[in-house]
Amino acid sequence: MDTSRLKSIFLLIACLALLGIFMFLSDTLGGLRPVEEGAVSNPTGSSVISKPADNDLAEGKPDNLSIRWFNSQPPETLRGVALVIHGLNLDPDRMGPIINSLTRVGIDVLGLSLRGHGANYAHRDNMDAAAARLESFKNVSYSLWTNEAYLAYIQVQQRAQQRQVPVFLVAFSIGGLIGLDLLVSNPDVGFDKAVLLAPAISLRATIYLERALSWFPRLVIPSLTNEAYLANEKGTPVAAYNALFEALYHFEDNAGPKLNLPTLIFIDEQDEFIPLGGLKNLAEEHKLDQWKFYIVQKKEEMSAGTFHHHIIDASSTGEGAWRDMMATITGHLLGDKAK
Repeated sequence: MDTSRLKSIFLLIACLALLGIFMFLSDTLGGLRPVEEGAVSNPTGSSVISKPADNDLAEGKPDNLSIRWFNSQPPETLRGVALVIHGLNLDPDRMGPIINSLTRVGIDVLGLSLRGHGANYAHRDNMDAAAARLESFKNVSYSLWTNEAYLAYIQVQQRAQQRQVPVFLVAFSIGGLIGLDLLVSNPDVGFDKAVLLAPAISLRATIYLERALSWFPRLVIPSLTNEAYLANEKGTPVAAYNALFEALYHFEDNAGPKLNLPTLIFIDEQDEFIPLGGLKNLAEEHKLDQWKFYIVQKKEEMSAGTFHHHIIDASSTGEGAWRDMMATITGHLLGDKAK
């Protein structure tokens, strides 16, 4: 095992030790509250966002570092416009296979890169790209990410209205949470259909341990997943987890009938972060009878060392499973005519 990997493991162990200390002191410090798997609890003072936050991006259009347009082929046969949002600390380019599949069947795509991912970071003269991106990642917030998503949605909506085609949400992990929270929080936001891959709208109880470190937003928690998928190889700052939890609490507070749009949810039953039971409980609680679940079956030969949360390309699912997923996605979005 190389030195960098050993350092990551030791740092992770140290973080877990800190978690144990804070769990013991949680009643005094007001940090971690027990949460059952698949449930969320609302913290005191949770913010409510219904319009773009008052920050440097809220001027009617998103920063050009946060979005990229991908035009359908051929463009004259446009059949929809999709907002695509990546997962937490995922390199936005890893959403490329999904984007390519959408553009091939006549869907324009706006790919959103949340702050701290891809090219969306504050460039600094005294830092290389990786260091500057991580620095921006240490300063993210729920309101910032929500604002970026809202402004990106406005562009998607405008293009769809101009061409009189439907609006789609296609998102992975925290991207699904951000997209659905945007939907239920804003009366002017609407999607005709959605595709969610392992959406972070329900978390396993163990993930809530990260909350014990909420007082240290700049602390970076190392990731032991495949580095090829990471936006920041050193790991994920606590600030990003804080934003995740605030988004989750806000979503839970506002969840309701507006969620009941034709939605296809992909999930691996062994997902390390997202419990299938929690997703189904949410759908049942809010009577979301238009939600359909697709259980991803990865190839058996991939089982050793497989990271089950990643279901976003052929490398993470296997070629056969990926082809089936893409056929199901295009069929869901465009109907039986999609090939």
